[in-house]
Formats: sequence, structure tokens, C-alpha cells
Amino acid sequence: MNDDIISAHHRSRMAYVYIRQSSKHQVVNHLESQRRQRQLVERPLTLGWRQEQVVTVDEDLGHSADRSQVRDGFTEMVSETAMGKVGIIFVIEISRLCRGNSDWYHLLDICAVTRTLIAEVDGLYDPRSYNDRLLLGLKGTMSETELHLMKQRLVESMRTKAARGEFRYRLPAGYIWDERGRMVKEPDAQIQSTIKLIFDRFAELGSVHAAQKSFLSDGILVPTLDRQGSQKAWRLPSESYFYRMLSSPLYAGAYVWGRTQVVEELDETHRPIKRNRKRDKEKWPVLIKDHHEGYISWEMYERNQRQIASNRKSMNAPGAPREGTSLLQGLILCGQCGRRMKVQYIQKESGLRYECDHRHAGRGRTKCQSIGAIRLERKVEKLVLEALEPLGVDAMLEAAKVHEESKKSECEHFRHRVERARYEVDLARRQYDAVDPANRLVASELERRWEDALTNLKEIEEDTNKRIEALERPLSESEHERLRRYARHLPSLWHAPTTRSQDKKRIVRCLIENVVVHPNEETSTIRAEIHWKGGRVTPVEVKWRRRKDPPRVTDEKIVGLVRELAKSFSDSQIARVLIRKGFKSLTGKPFTRYLVANLRHRHNIDKGPPPPKLGQDDVYTAEQAGKLLSVNHSTVIRWVETGLLQGSQVTFGAPWHIRVTPDDIDHLTSSEEPKGWLTLKAAALALKVSQQTVLQRLKEGKLEGVRVSTGRRTAWRIQVKTEKTDAQQSLFFEPKTKV
Repeated sequence: MNDDIISAHHRSRMAYVYIRQSSKHQVVNHLESQRRQRQLVERPLTLGWRQEQVVTVDEDLGHSADRSQVRDGFTEMVSETAMGKVGIIFVIEISRLCRGNSDWYHLLDICAVTRTLIAEVDGLYDPRSYNDRLLLGLKGTMSETELHLMKQRLVESMRTKAARGEFRYRLPAGYIWDERGRMVKEPDAQIQSTIKLIFDRFAELGSVHAAQKSFLSDGILVPTLDRQGSQKAWRLPSESYFYRMLSSPLYAGAYVWGRTQVVEELDETHRPIKRNRKRDKEKWPVLIKDHHEGYISWEMYERNQRQIASNRKSMNAPGAPREGTSLLQGLILCGQCGRRMKVQYIQKESGLRYECDHRHAGRGRTKCQSIGAIRLERKVEKLVLEALEPLGVDAMLEAAKVHEESKKSECEHFRHRVERARYEVDLARRQYDAVDPANRLVASELERRWEDALTNLKEIEEDTNKRIEALERPLSESEHERLRRYARHLPSLWHAPTTRSQDKKRIVRCLIENVVVHPNEETSTIRAEIHWKGGRVTPVEVKWRRRKDPPRVTDEKIVGLVRELAKSFSDSQIARVLIRKGFKSLTGKPFTRYLVANLRHRHNIDKGPPPPKLGQDDVYTAEQAGKLLSVNHSTVIRWVETGLLQGSQVTFGAPWHIRVTPDDIDHLTSSEEPKGWLTLKAAALALKVSQQTVLQRLKEGKLEGVRVSTGRRTAWRIQVKTEKTDAQQSLFFEPKTKV
């Protein structure tokens, strides 16, 4: 190392020692490398720097030096260097500083301008020197190339091993790697039954949200893993938990590698960052079907993905079946623009319409079409029932079979819960038996855990017995007869109040692809084309009863209120009152002075006199009266409510009209405190009544009182003429004695 280039100028600045390791695994396990880097702290001391001038930067331990990584320690060091506070930067090797040429050359430019040196174990460099800068540039390029080669070797090795289905990665709940490196099911029977129940619920209900909500309502817990993928905990499931499980091909027995890829993008500061993006199934690098035992078949997995995709409302998907009564929700296509039409419910779903406003919303044109949907839906519903009629008995038998299998699966799940609770009790007992009885600090805690496990077992057994009893209850004779009647006459089951709208829509979507509508204004008919699954098209035609929109009229309640307020208030004040009361205009916007003026003009409401001014007829608003009496307007309103002042209000939220006479001003704003008069609390004690009763007597004129100033506040002073006044006064106004 050439120490001659170090001058007093460099020693007058700080010496930075940069320490970095690329991953948290290296920070924990590769301690020798970290120890070597920390020994560099002694190097600046031997070269003439003082101890207080040496700064160790180790905030970037566990972070890669790739250009897409944000390193706080490196950024702060570069900032200090740019301000001329750093004389030399020590690092064990150049690759610890940067593995990206953009960051590396930026640092070299700053060091050259501020005359900062860079030192590693086997060299000392001055970025201002051409030869040193050339060598530093080559080393930076080699560091970036080395990182690329290491990544390439690792990725290719992983790809080769994954192609054989042997590359290990973190598995989701329900699978583990055995001692021979094979992917096998979790041996825990409760975990297996719970995962199977998740797929059964989705097949039954048809949406991720509905399946997750059913688990929450039944209180069914699911297994979750920690960050290391080992320790299991049972919790209520989230919707994302269901989505990840239903979207994973591992549960279909397929080995997959490369479902996501790392892409480089620019952030808001135009720095390159790396993000994970999902790949389409056709672009997965490795897909090995029948690799291990699955919970579902590959055909069922693909069917689930199609169902999840169709539940997302888009141009190509109708969206998930919802609670509304519209049977063709998401299936109606506009015959003019080809887009999906929206559903509009009128008068609490007694009326139903389909509307296409793509042209109006996107291009400012008139709407494509808006039609009534009740007659069209009845026609399609009739055709669907005719198509299902031959399958009535077979469908009922199949539904009963599926229902029995689902009941068995649920009963098995709850029995496994009891078995796990019994195991927890047995484990707590064995732990308690194994401890030394003399060690009460440990024995008492293990005894408490044993008792908690017994209590938990009792609660689970009671809950399980109730659930299994309800699930295993056989159908009564009347229920059997009802099923037979439904099988013979399918429309009665279709229109039964217990049949959900979502179930009807799911059945319709199994038969119908979409329905294209073409309204004909000349003949007042709607011509529709029903596209069935399989390619068959059925034309239908129904009468079109065009809706006549009623004229929009402002509510009479609002008009009457404006008519009353206009007698005393301006348009601006009326608008504020209407906003406070939550009223809105016909367009759904808050009222303004302009809208109130238009409303008055349409309904021939004359404008009233201007609001009273200060000092006119002794009538004031609450704010004006507060300024006159030197109190807050809320205090004035409270005095009006207690009767100390006279005031009125046209409606809630409107300005107050408060009368304040000169006598009221003298009564409520006295600056002198009458001698012998009591406070409100003392007067109440003297009269043996409540403070509210004293205020009531002031209001009725039975007592005399004034408001006096006490510092920055005001208070009551009341004259109480009783025999005990002097005694009471002595209790509350004891003279101060000097000691």
C-alpha cells in the first residue's frame, strides 16, 4: 500500500470503514468474514487518524450490493463524502462497496471531486489519478461481472434440479419433504381433512369469498406455517389464504418451479428496482404432473381456476354470482357495442333493468340502450327449466349423494379436532409428570397448562358433539317426501323461498354462455339470442314496455323548509342550513347559494328581509349576542335553553334570533362583585336545593343574580336572603390567617 499519497488534508477529515455482507444467512453463519472486516477499524489508526475520527458503517449487513438494492448506510456515506467530510474509505475489497457500475462510477466521481481516497486490503487508490481510476473501474466491472456469473450458475443449477422435480423449496400447509427428498402429504390427519374441506366448500359455494365466510361462520380453524415453514398454528382463515391454496397446483399433485419471475423496473426516482411478477401457466419453466399425491385432480384444479377467473368481473367474465334477483347478471351483452350490460334494481328489486352506458361514459354520447329485464328473464328462466326438467330425479339423487359425502368430511374434521385436543392434554400431563415436584416455579406453570388443556378439551368435545349430532341427523319422512316432490316438479324447487339467488345463477351459467339483446323501437320488442354452452343459439322475442322517466321534482319537505327560512335568512344562510340537515339537490350535490336562488325562483318563493344587524330591535344571532355579552356563543345558547335569555330558531341548524335588552346586558355582564352575594354552588347549599333549581329561580325572577368577571372567566353571584346566609357564607369564605 502506497501511504505517501495520504496527506494532512486527508487526516483532517473522517475515516469511514464500510462493512457489508450480502444476506442474513451470511450475517448469522459467516462470522469470519465479518470479523475480518471489523478488524479494518485498526488500519486508519495506524495511518494517522484519531479514534474519534473513525466511523464504522455496518447498517448494510444482510443487503446485496446490487444496483437495485437500497442501502441506507452506503447512501449516507456517499452524502457525507459529497459534503467533503470524508478523507478516506476503507473496505476489505471493492466488491463490498458496489456490484453495479452506476453506483460505483458515481462514487468515484464524488471521491475525485472531494479528494477522497479509497483503500482496500492490498491497495490504496486516489480517484483523481488516471491510473488509479482506471484500475478502480476495472475492479468495479469485474465485481458486477462476478455477481452475474454467480447468479447464472445458481439459477441454472436450480433449473436443472427443478427439471427433475428434486429442487426443494418452502411447501405450503399440507405437504412436507421426507427424508428421501420426496414431496409427501402431511401425516397429520386433521390437516389433511381441513385442506380437503376447503376444496369441497369451494366446489359447493363457487367463490373464494363465500367459502372463506363459511369457515368463519362455522369457526373452523386452518393450519398456518411460520416464516421458516415449520411450526404450525391453527387460526381462522383469511380470504388470501383460501386464494393461495386454491391457486396452487401443488395440491393437484403437480411439481411447479418458476411460477413467478423477477423483473427490473424503474421506481419514482428512476432507480432500477426488482419486483416479482406472476407468469402465465403456459410460460412456467417446469411443470411435472402426477409428481406426488394430490388433494384434488388436475382437471379439478383447472376447473377451479376457470371458476376463480370467471368470478372476476371483466369484459371476458361475468363476475361472481351475487345476492340480487337478476338471473342473468353478467350474462347480458349489448347488441350494439358488444359489452356487458349493467344491472339496475328499482324500488327495492321489484323492478329490474339492464343498461349499457359505455358510449355515454367513455365518449360523451347517448347510452347504447336501457331495457326492462323482467319479461326477458322470465322467458329465459322458462327455457332453463325446460332444459333441466329431464334431469330432475338424477340431479336430486346426485345432490343427495354429494350432501352425504360433505357431511362425512365435516364430521371427520371435527373428530380430528377432538383427537388433537386430547393429544394436547396428554402432552401437558407428561410434561408435568416429568418435572421435579420440588421445582415449584416450573411445576406450577406446567400444572396451569394442563388445566387449560383440559378446559379446552371439554369445550371442543361439547361443540363437536353438537355439530356431529346436527350433521348426522337423518332426514324425516316429510323431508323425503319434499325431495321426491321437488324431483318430480323442478319449478317448485326453483321458486322455493329457500333456494338462493346465487345457486340459481350458478345453474344458469352452467347452461348459458351469454345472451345478446337487440331492442326494436319500431315494434316495441326485444330480440335476444341465447348462446348455450356447446354452441347452440336460441332466438327469443319479448315485448318491450319502455320506461318513462318521471320528472325530477324537489322534495316538498325541502321546498317548505326553504319557504319558511326565506322569511328571515339569506340564500347563503339557507344553503348552510340545508347542508347541516343533510339535504342534497336533484343531482346529489350539496346546496349552494346559487342552487337555493334557483329553487326559490322555480317555486315562486320571495326573498325575505336581510338578517338583523347588531343593535337593531335588540335581536341578535348567537355569535352577535356572544360578542355583546363577552362570552362564547355556546354559552348564549345554553342561557336561552335555561330561560335566562329569550330566543327562537326556525329549525334545527338555522341561525338563532336572540333578544338581548339593556337590562339583560347589565344583569349578565356586571364587572363589580356585590358584597355578600354567593356563588352558584354556595347559593344551592344555602338554599338546600340543586344548582339547576337555583338557575330556575333566577329565570322566574325569584332570585336576583348577576354575572361578574373572575380573571379570564365569568361566574354567577346570587343574593340569598335567608337566616342561614351568614353561617353558610362563613363556611365558604373563611378569612385567611397568617401563621
